[in-house]
Parts: sequence; C-alpha cells; structure tokens
Amino acid sequence: MVFGLWVWVNLAYPEAGGSPSYYQNELGMQLRLIPGGGYLIGSPDDEPGRYLNEGPQHYVTLSPFYITVTEITNAQYGRFLAATSHPAPLYWRDKNLNAPDQPVVGISWYDAVAFAQWLSRETGETYRLPTEAEWEAASRGGLTGQPFPWGTELPDAGGRFRANYHPNTYADDGYRYTAPVGRFPANDYGLFDMAGNVAEWCRDCYKTSYYTQSPALNPGGPRTGKTRVLRGGSWYSRARDLRCATRQAALPNNADGFIGFRLVHPLAAQP
Repeated sequence: MVFGLWVWVNLAYPEAGGSPSYYQNELGMQLRLIPGGGYLIGSPDDEPGRYLNEGPQHYVTLSPFYITVTEITNAQYGRFLAATSHPAPLYWRDKNLNAPDQPVVGISWYDAVAFAQWLSRETGETYRLPTEAEWEAASRGGLTGQPFPWGTELPDAGGRFRANYHPNTYADDGYRYTAPVGRFPANDYGLFDMAGNVAEWCRDCYKTSYYTQSPALNPGGPRTGKTRVLRGGSWYSRARDLRCATRQAALPNNADGFIGFRLVHPLAAQP
C-alpha cells in the first residue's frame, strides 16, 4: 500500500482556558477539544432500542480533553508499522478495507494501546484510548438525552444517511464495508463517525452495568476484567446499535473487520 498523511485543516480558535478548540499534532492528526464539566451518560429506561447494560443513566464530571476528529486511518497506522516491528493487523491487504483514508480495522485492544504508546513517544505528548465516559460525552456532541449523535432521527430519516451501518442491505448508505473517514456529517463537536463505520475500543474493562464512582470525576471503569469496552457500532450494525449509549464488549485480543479506534490526548494527568 502507498500511504499519504491525511490532514483535515481547520483554523483553531480560542476556547475557555486558552486551549484551542481544534489542535493538530506534530504528525498532522487533528483533534477536537471536549470541554470539561458535567455530562449525562447512559440511556433512559424508555429509549427505543435500549439494552439493559445501558444503565443506570447518571452524571459524570470530566476534565477537558482532546479526541481525534476521526477514527485512526490506515495511513496513520501505516506510519506506526513503518517505524516499529509491530505486526500488521488483519485485513491489512484486503482491498475492501485498506484504502489510506479508511479506518484501520482488524485491531486488537493491545494493538490500539501500542499505537497510542508509539504516538506518545513520537510527539512527546500523552495519548491513550478514551474512557467509556469520555467516549460517550464526545459522541453526544453537546446534546443531552438524545439517542444519536445527531439527535432523535433514525440514521436514514428522510432518505438521508447519517452514518455508515447496515440498513436493509449493506450498500444502501453508499458503502458495503467501511467508508473513508469523514464522509458522513460530523456531530456538533465536529467529530466524524461517532456512530457506525467501525466499533471503537475504549480503555475500560467491561462491566454489565455502568461503572459509577462517588464522586463521579473522570470515571475510568473497573480496574480488572476479562473483556474491554467497544462503542459506536459499525458498518456491520443495525440502527439501534448506533445510539450513543450502546455498549459492547470483546476480549482484548479480539480483532475483526469492524473494529477500530480513536485516541484521546488528556490536558491533565488522570487516573
């Protein structure tokens, strides 16, 4: 494969506290500032399509953090492979999935952590997988209590597709497998593909109900567990699995053609 560095250009503008709302790191990766404060996460008991593991709905308080505007792409992951001896992921040579601007797939949780550690070394900054609370706060785009990142409409309402997923047939939304990142509308935080395209690893171990702490400041999930959290649904998912509160779990060594990731750059040290 021939890789190019994908850069989404946006002029930064000041946010409260002096941090720019958009930030581009030394490797050209674009990140968005998610404001610190209180966020309502989880789903109410009456949300259509709700799974039992989406409760209890509760508030968390998060410190501000940056998150990558898109899922990590093949081009970005290719730089990591070229610089290290890390083995290539599954589907790396699959022509349906390996375009430079498609999200990298076939990624285990350990692969995602290794990429974050390499990126931290290369940039001199801290990068890691998002916590489950950070991921959901970012996915909601500043909306409160809405099922999807864009609000209440179904992902194909009015014949306009808002995500890459599995409608009646896979290609109805324009893509049989993964779509190049950024092809569907961003949420109100300017983040792309927070619903669909690829399911995204989170840092947390999985628990069958939301892990809550008191006080609920920067919750990081249980310290131990056999499985890790996946969020966001994928090209393989039905509409109900694109909701912001949908939670999945997988063994950390699991890798598949619908699993990828994005990263967080925290502004302050967190547990």
